Amino acid sequence: MTVLVTGASGKVGRRVVDALTRRGRRVRPGSRRSAVRLDWADPATWQQALDGVESVFLLVPGGDDGHRSVAGVGERVVSFVEAAESAGVGKIVLMTALGMQYAPAEVEQRAVELRVIGGAMSWTVLRPNWFFQNLTEGPLRALAEAADGTLRVPCGDAAVSFIDARDIADAAAEALLGAHGGREYDLTGPDSLTFAEVAGRCARATLPIRGYEPVDDEGFRQAAAALGWDGDYIDTVSGLFAAIASGAAADVTDDVPALLGRPAYHLDDFLLGLPPEQGR
Repeated sequence: MTVLVTGASGKVGRRVVDALTRRGRRVRPGSRRSAVRLDWADPATWQQALDGVESVFLLVPGGDDGHRSVAGVGERVVSFVEAAESAGVGKIVLMTALGMQYAPAEVEQRAVELRVIGGAMSWTVLRPNWFFQNLTEGPLRALAEAADGTLRVPCGDAAVSFIDARDIADAAAEALLGAHGGREYDLTGPDSLTFAEVAGRCARATLPIRGYEPVDDEGFRQAAAALGWDGDYIDTVSGLFAAIASGAAADVTDDVPALLGRPAYHLDDFLLGLPPEQGR
């Protein structure tokens, strides 16, 4: 069985490739830089990426390495789902975001969910919370580094049940290889932590996040604009922070242990496993 992994160079995608490879599966990494190119902006690349593929791990890209949103990506991903059906793909595992089932149909990720759920392929939907890896290779680290180690985001004292991307990758591999058709999983870590708690633990682990200071939305937007982030991407992240501030990201679920037969990683597990260069 050949599995196509989209977003294969990203935080989750590359770990899904590793998880499937460890299980002895044939994996086709799909990205703009992979051997078999998969470019959302170039539908001509899709057919070759899908050729001979039996299963797909699909995520909807939210922003590229330059923090720029991909215009119209939802419609393109829906078209890709249709191309996968036409190519004879039998199974699809879609990753969106925690709480996406409550979003209106015009939200891009929800539109893709609805198309996948209503389609011809056997499907599973994974909805993870924020990743621990955003502290080391994502927007949280970038914001903190720009503020001399102080993470300033508009989340007040709200908590988040952060999840390790390794757990998401293992869940994706299990969904692709096991009998999980027609199932929807909300993936969280085992604890619900405030940003102040997270920053304190990061400081003890010598990460460049040493403190937390809540700001209003305008304060975040100004800091993000100073980093050169695209306006649409800032709007997206602002909306995510608003959801956190409302308490929507605090719940802890049992879906990771139910899927994997083991506990989800704690933040301390993640911090202890960091290579030295990530703590500099």
